[in-house]
Amino acid sequence: MPQPTPLLRRMTEDPPSQAGRRDTAPADAGPAGAAQTEEGGPADGRRTALPDTRSGDVPEGWTPVSIATWNIHSCVGIDARFAPDRIAGVIRSLNADVVGLQEVGWHHRGESGIDQFDFLEKATGMTALAGPTKHHRTAHYGNALLTRLPVLSVEMLDLSLPIREPRGALAALLDTGGTPLRVIVAHLGLDPWERNEQVSRVLAFVNAQPSGPTVFMGDLNEWRPGAPRLKRLAERLPDCAAPRSFHARLPTLRLDRIFVSADLHLAAYEVVRNATTRRASDHLPVRAVLGVPPAGATDLAAD
Repeated sequence: MPQPTPLLRRMTEDPPSQAGRRDTAPADAGPAGAAQTEEGGPADGRRTALPDTRSGDVPEGWTPVSIATWNIHSCVGIDARFAPDRIAGVIRSLNADVVGLQEVGWHHRGESGIDQFDFLEKATGMTALAGPTKHHRTAHYGNALLTRLPVLSVEMLDLSLPIREPRGALAALLDTGGTPLRVIVAHLGLDPWERNEQVSRVLAFVNAQPSGPTVFMGDLNEWRPGAPRLKRLAERLPDCAAPRSFHARLPTLRLDRIFVSADLHLAAYEVVRNATTRRASDHLPVRAVLGVPPAGATDLAAD
């Protein structure tokens, strides 16, 4: 058996505390268990709650990659304090290879004279890919991807719709040591019709790419368990980490999600809830460990 990663060992030995009941994954849950449990439930129609954690091992010979997604609320915490250094400290503590961020930059809160994309790159030591959706003369605002992995390519997806707040997604192809991993970070809109079109655009982009390991993550703003947008995503990206992550003070909604394609192994995930993350933003970070198949095992690796 392969040795568990540090995150897997910590999750097994000291699972994070949760507000209220903490569900655990059923022993016979398959790779698509999370999405199937929430969207479909058992055959008799009863709805089974999604687990807030998963703890498992990366298959032998596969590459472990730790990822996280977090809406950082322009570095303004629920204590109303603008603290980009606090956000950077949390990101460093996640010890992730890839971190997708939403609400990076000035947005009528915080300080407009600070380039948060540049600050977080320097403060975390990670490469920062910026995906701004709003531009201001002294600051920008939008999504970001922080990574320790080599970046092979970057693309921006326009998810904006008329009379709605500008939205977008950032798609990066990363080198995990031979097998490319496509990671898409997004922040979807507030209205169902808006999210429906945005999910269509994301899926169209995914389907237009060479086949291979793919992650779609971010603040999806879906609070209804049976939302058709989630079902559509699960058809293409069948496994999902979706612990309760909002509101940070008392998390009850699963707004922040990590969807993965069938050729990835979602070994473990958790919501990171401690004294700092409960104050740093109105969302909690969601962290996961993926198993990426060996080089040559996917069509994308040969592309």
